[in-house]
Amino acid sequence: MKSFNVTFMETILDIYDGFEGVKCLVDVGGGNGSILNMIITKYPAIKGINYDLASVVESSPSYPGDVNALLELIQEDPLTLHTVTVTTSNTPLHVAALLGHAQFAMAAMQNCPGLADELNQQGFSPIHLASAKGHWEIVRDMLIRRPDLALIKDEDGKNPLHTAATKGRVQVLREVFSIASAQELTPKGENALHVAVKHNQHKALETLIQLANQIQVGDELVNAKDEDGNTVLHLACAAKNSKIVKLLVSDQTNVEVNAVNSEGLTALDICVTSMAGSNELEEIQEVLRSAGAEVSGRLVQAVVSNQRQQALSREDRSLTSRNYTDSLRNGIGVLAVLFATLSFQLGMNPPGGSWQDWGSSTTPNFLNVTHKPGKSISWELQKSEALTFFLANAICFFTSLTILVFLALTEVSNHVALFKKSQQYWNFMLRTLFGSLLGAAAVEFITGMALVTDTKYASNICAPAGIVIAYCFLVAFFVLPFCWFVRGRLSR
Repeated sequence: MKSFNVTFMETILDIYDGFEGVKCLVDVGGGNGSILNMIITKYPAIKGINYDLASVVESSPSYPGDVNALLELIQEDPLTLHTVTVTTSNTPLHVAALLGHAQFAMAAMQNCPGLADELNQQGFSPIHLASAKGHWEIVRDMLIRRPDLALIKDEDGKNPLHTAATKGRVQVLREVFSIASAQELTPKGENALHVAVKHNQHKALETLIQLANQIQVGDELVNAKDEDGNTVLHLACAAKNSKIVKLLVSDQTNVEVNAVNSEGLTALDICVTSMAGSNELEEIQEVLRSAGAEVSGRLVQAVVSNQRQQALSREDRSLTSRNYTDSLRNGIGVLAVLFATLSFQLGMNPPGGSWQDWGSSTTPNFLNVTHKPGKSISWELQKSEALTFFLANAICFFTSLTILVFLALTEVSNHVALFKKSQQYWNFMLRTLFGSLLGAAAVEFITGMALVTDTKYASNICAPAGIVIAYCFLVAFFVLPFCWFVRGRLSR
């Protein structure tokens, strides 16, 4: 399928005869030269040259032939460089600056000085690319021809000095540095020193300080603040870079160690609030204190306020926990009394009733059962099931009594300092006993059903239900409380 450009060019050639008399056409836009071939096919007298200038520069080493080829093209078509600028994102000067082709770059700039002002698709000018790659010779030669390029800004509002500081290109910094470029700020209010510190470029920062001191602007730049009121010392402390902090408080600078940012914090404040057991932060604190740094009153107020808020928060959580615990104890106490009453009642009046006379009796399933008044009928007739029932009933009764004793002890512990520390232990034991009580009650209910109904019914229906209930009780009253208990211990 033909491209739109080819179809469009065919239409133009059919209705346009403007190429009559043209001696030479140079295609410098890249591609395979298909459009150029269409033109010279219709006009054989035209000399066609397919020359992708940017690709040639990119793939060629830096040798004089590059310049000669460029000059030859310019001689054949003075608009060559302008054409490339329109048709491609990176001009020949961009490519030459990026790859370090110094002679080619100077030839392109000399014949078309405006190329130095062009920004490519990424928003960089040629001198920004040369600065980022460390091609200081190209930067120097470009500034000789155009000193104003030291202040040109890329799409992000950074000049070549900022770019070189970001990448740590020390030699480029020496070529670009001036009072004007050093005082230029990024959109965030940062000078080149801020940029170097943010990117942890120690050598670049040291070079910038030396250059600034030579023209008597060192103190101004070192103590300058960005849009957040941070000096380079604030940024170095925030980055936990002890090497840069030592440089800033050395004899090379007159940094204001107690300068405050927009939040009223000094560099030492930032270190203190960032402390997390870091040896480097401790070292930075020692360096700052030896230089006369102090903690600001704002930080002291913030710490006190934070401690007060934490204390109130802990008190609120403690009050909520106490209210929940009190409600839980009250509920357990009511249930313990209820279970104790029921267990006592079932112990005195078991399922199936009691014998009312002396002697023996015969039933279809049990022959010559001897008995006496007051004895449980189920005990005489179904001794195995009755034993399980009475055992579960006894556990329910005595566990209920134990719970009531524990509740009384927890009330005492609230007023005795010796027991207050073990309050969590008492609560854990109380939940454990209550879980045991509910489990025993479930067993008692199942065996009671077996005594008063068919044993098969009790085992097929009640037993699985009891297992599920027992599992829920186990999780609710043993596993979860134990997890909370362990977590509380570990958080101390």
